[in-house]
Amino acid sequence: MLKLNVGLSRKVGQPDYGSKGAMVNVEVELTADLLKDHDRLRRQVRGIFGVIRETVDGELGVATGRNGGGRLPGPPSNGRPAANGLSGNGRATDGRGALPCTEKQVRALHAFARRAGVELAAELEDRFGVTTAEVLTKRQASAAIDVLKRRAGD
Repeated sequence: MLKLNVGLSRKVGQPDYGSKGAMVNVEVELTADLLKDHDRLRRQVRGIFGVIRETVDGELGVATGRNGGGRLPGPPSNGRPAANGLSGNGRATDGRGALPCTEKQVRALHAFARRAGVELAAELEDRFGVTTAEVLTKRQASAAIDVLKRRAGD
């Protein structure tokens, strides 16, 4: 048997320069034959991280790709980007005002990934360290769309 210990810690900004965080660690036993099949091992680890990421995001009130597009609750009342990572519309930014990708970009990412025969979650993990398109910035999503378009031959 192979023991795998996976952990994730995340902190998100709140209005008025506050923050809250959550952390989870999980230890699982996997069959040792996974060491011979690196792709299968990677898929197992990504799957475990995905579950942990969704759990931590749920604890923090951060919407995941399946249920809400990366929005954080509580937009600032003045309508301007805040230093805590929220834009005026309550959507997460990267702290420098970068807006999250649009729903149209998310649909395009999924469509081009299908056309290119690419597993989108794996591609996003390799390029950006995330497994859902909804947490990308507009710029990241645009770059990923361009790459997937080329791979799909569009």
